[in-house]
Amino acid sequence: MNILFAGVECFPFVKIGGLGDVLGSLPNELNSLGEDARVILPKYKTIKRELLEKIKFLEYFYVKVGQASEYVGLFELKYNKVKYYFIDNEKYFGRDKVYGFSDEYDRWAFFEIAIVEAIKHFKDFKVDILNANDWHTGMIPYLIKNNDSAEIRNIKTVFTIHNILYQGECDKGFAQIFNLPFDSTMELNGNMNIMKCAILNADSVNTVSEQYKNELLSSDYFAMGLKDALNEVYNKGLFSGILNGIDYNIFNPKKDGIIPMKYSYSTYKEGKLLAKEELNKRMNITFNNDYPLMSIVSRLTKQKGLDLIVRVIDEMINDDKRPFNFFILGNGERQFEDFFYGLECRYKDRVKFYNGYSDELAHIVYAASDLFLMPSAFEPCGLGQMIALKYGTLPIVRETGGLKDSVEPFNEYEMKGNGFSFTNFNAHDMMYTIRYALDKIKRKKNRNLLVKNAMNSDYSFKASAIKYLDLYKKVKSL
Repeated sequence: MNILFAGVECFPFVKIGGLGDVLGSLPNELNSLGEDARVILPKYKTIKRELLEKIKFLEYFYVKVGQASEYVGLFELKYNKVKYYFIDNEKYFGRDKVYGFSDEYDRWAFFEIAIVEAIKHFKDFKVDILNANDWHTGMIPYLIKNNDSAEIRNIKTVFTIHNILYQGECDKGFAQIFNLPFDSTMELNGNMNIMKCAILNADSVNTVSEQYKNELLSSDYFAMGLKDALNEVYNKGLFSGILNGIDYNIFNPKKDGIIPMKYSYSTYKEGKLLAKEELNKRMNITFNNDYPLMSIVSRLTKQKGLDLIVRVIDEMINDDKRPFNFFILGNGERQFEDFFYGLECRYKDRVKFYNGYSDELAHIVYAASDLFLMPSAFEPCGLGQMIALKYGTLPIVRETGGLKDSVEPFNEYEMKGNGFSFTNFNAHDMMYTIRYALDKIKRKKNRNLLVKNAMNSDYSFKASAIKYLDLYKKVKSL
């Protein structure tokens, strides 16, 4: 099959969140299975120069965006096993960052319209399946379904929900930009809702874990107004959950050239100690490496459960029976950045906060840590816990979405598990679980079992790709 992924992030060209990892890995795995999977994304100014210089111009054309005629440059690049297409327009994408502009809806509307037109210009690629991702590409199923060209209308569409929090809600008058009438599939609470439009017009819908799918179908809290639309497609057999994976060529302590020592299960203690020493050196900190290191690598938002940490972290750090060090890597909401700066000031020899994101530093943190904390309020899939597992770093997670699907809590009676978890979104439940984890990993037998199970857990995209392929085959036969 010829499969085209449409998205606004794709590693290594642009990555802000998990979407970038998915589009950077899944097409490659599908091609390894014998399919022809390609990606189309914006030609951002922020793409690394060494990659921008390799991108080749194919042709240009114009599209109608509302009443305006807009230039579209079509570029391509073969990178590893995947061909990437790029939509160029300096007006929309020649900027110093990816998100955060007042004309966001106009930018992605242009991108969606340009994609549908670009398909007609592909010389050697007749699209069978188009997989749109999140609200930024949510109008594509509708545009394909209502296109004047029979060839375009024959394309089957899949819409993947990575995070339902962001739905593309705007004034219903915005539909005019697509030069198509506003209809009931777009409407929610008197406004236009692009994600709802995608759900009701795609040939199939999926999300990034089985548990998150179940949460969306059963709870208004998780579905955020879209529960009825999702149940409508689910009842037709058109809504599924497929757990994301990670690329073990990138996140693998046996292959990782960033960490100071490559390691496997048999050498994980030495590898982690050297990574701790490297982290101390780079960050100019004086952690006592006899203490377990617990870390967070995350956007600093309420979704990530940081409110729970704020409530009890001082109490935990002052618990002399269970000493640990704490490293936080990330940025986001000002209230949490300020809190972690204050926490570091109060406990300089136990806490370090790095405000920002560094991929290189993240690798070292994953390798150096003993415990990895993800107490999310909701988590569609989550990749941090999967990366931590591969590095022998034991996750402590709340049982929601992909966290529940990928972390098996330690059972000390049956000696099973690859991490620790708690059910209720409650600060003291989280604190109890962290203390339980600190107590249990003191025993060498427990620690070795958990680390072995963690490092042997398979959450590669190879397993996900097989499930996506089954989905595409089903959609193609509709």
